Amino acid sequence: MTYLREVILENFMSYEYARIPFKNGLNLILGPNGAGKSSILLGISLALGQSHTERGRRLSDLIRFGKDIARVSIVFDNSEVDGKKPFPGIKGDSVVLTRILRRDGNYYFEVNYRSAPKSEVRYLLSKIGLNPENLLIIMHQNMIESFNYIDPREKLKLFEDALGLGGLRERIIEARERLKNIAKEESDVKKAFDDVKDALGKWEALYNKWLEKKSLLDELEQLNAKYAWARYEMIQKELNKLLDQVTYLNDRITFIETDLKRLDLETTSILRDIDHQISVLKDVFRDVEGGIYISEDTLEDVLGRLRNNILKYGDMRSKKAVEQYKLNELRIQVKNLESEIRDLEGALREAKVYASQFDKVDVDKSITEIQAEIKSLKKLLERFSDVDESVVDTYEFYMGQYRKLEEKLLEIASNRDRLLSDLNRRIDKWRSELYKYVSIVSEEFGRILSYFGGTGYSRLEDADDIDNAHLELYVSYGDSEPKLLDAYTQSGGERTIAAVSFLLAIQRFVKSPFRAIDEFDVHMDPRNRSRVLELMIRYISEVGGQYILITPGYIGEYIGDANVIVVQKVSGASGVAITG
Repeated sequence: MTYLREVILENFMSYEYARIPFKNGLNLILGPNGAGKSSILLGISLALGQSHTERGRRLSDLIRFGKDIARVSIVFDNSEVDGKKPFPGIKGDSVVLTRILRRDGNYYFEVNYRSAPKSEVRYLLSKIGLNPENLLIIMHQNMIESFNYIDPREKLKLFEDALGLGGLRERIIEARERLKNIAKEESDVKKAFDDVKDALGKWEALYNKWLEKKSLLDELEQLNAKYAWARYEMIQKELNKLLDQVTYLNDRITFIETDLKRLDLETTSILRDIDHQISVLKDVFRDVEGGIYISEDTLEDVLGRLRNNILKYGDMRSKKAVEQYKLNELRIQVKNLESEIRDLEGALREAKVYASQFDKVDVDKSITEIQAEIKSLKKLLERFSDVDESVVDTYEFYMGQYRKLEEKLLEIASNRDRLLSDLNRRIDKWRSELYKYVSIVSEEFGRILSYFGGTGYSRLEDADDIDNAHLELYVSYGDSEPKLLDAYTQSGGERTIAAVSFLLAIQRFVKSPFRAIDEFDVHMDPRNRSRVLELMIRYISEVGGQYILITPGYIGEYIGDANVIVVQKVSGASGVAITG
């Protein structure tokens, strides 16, 4: 562990220039009141970045009278320990922290004579476990007395920080803050979720109505498809029927035309017979005129044949006229049917184009039935005139938001449970560590008090509540029961002994490389003062570490191998001398 090697004061308070060496172990700063002893500790604390000044004085008031600038430097040992430098990242065997104060109010820090922000100084100190604001580490004048006035909750925080347990509290606070933030996030997301849920409920009704309409529209689409293909098939059937009729009529026409040809042949034959009979009859008449006798039977036979052929001819002409009439009528029918066919073929083409818009469907109903269903469906769709497909996008937007927020809530809940578990684990660890150290310190506290004829113990209160958890000290002198240490129950000397005893009790656990107390013996009588000093020296030799004790009083023969720094003021300037 590192330690404080040297303090250099330039134009600081009553010092013009002083180099004050320190060693690892006990360092006693002695001298009369007003000599400048406390200025050394004040200079150390300022170089460390502590905000404390005497009686609220401004930093510029600490510059020596007549000077414009003061400089305070402290030198830490940076030798390797177990192969590692106490100050990581700094190669040299020493680290110099400097605080410069200017009369114009410009104050700044240096690290190894390089300008540095206060945050860097704080970072370096955190690496060696030194918090200059903790009065259990650095106790200025009158602070040992004010220790008894500190709120017990603050006293516990100082205890934690001095023992290196402050990180546990910080991590609990960080975890609690994260839990608080996630609770706020959960509240915000829950509100957004509820808003989206309400909006989704409103749009869901319209969306369901649209789905119902969409189902009817799909049904209408199916009916339109059935109607289109049914109409196409109907026209096809009608066309086929007409084509069959034309074929039939054309067959009739062909038959009649053939029959007319037969009648023409028969008529021609009859006409030939008639011509022959007339020729025969003429021959008969010439024979008669020539005196040739013609029998009555012969004449009757010729006339009979002529008469029969004439009758046949008339009958043929009648048949032919009838057949010709039929033929003309059939041709007119065929012409009319062909006109209808052409119209149906056009209608069929149109019907096929329209039907082709739909997939081929089986038609199981008549067109009349389909038309009736379409009419009924369209009437039903009139009830859905206030909703269209645009609601789908809005509904799906809110549904997407709903699902995202629902997933987010589940994620937040999971994170919250994890953080809560982590928080409880950290609290358990914090509480466990505190109980352990408070118990050990309590026993040591009582043992040290017994050296002064007293008894006492420390106790952790309200450990289930980190905000209200506090450290109480109980002491008594004589045979009385230990009572709460406060500013009213015990005398000044008793309170000082109790405070010093507590400080000694925690020393073996303190993480800081050095501890300092200004006027540790305030309110003590000579006897107790000697006992405290003797006990301190013995304790320091047992525990190890670096200690700076400041006192204006006599130190007696108990100093051992302590580094004794004597401070004197001569002609308004403080100076130091090392005597041991």
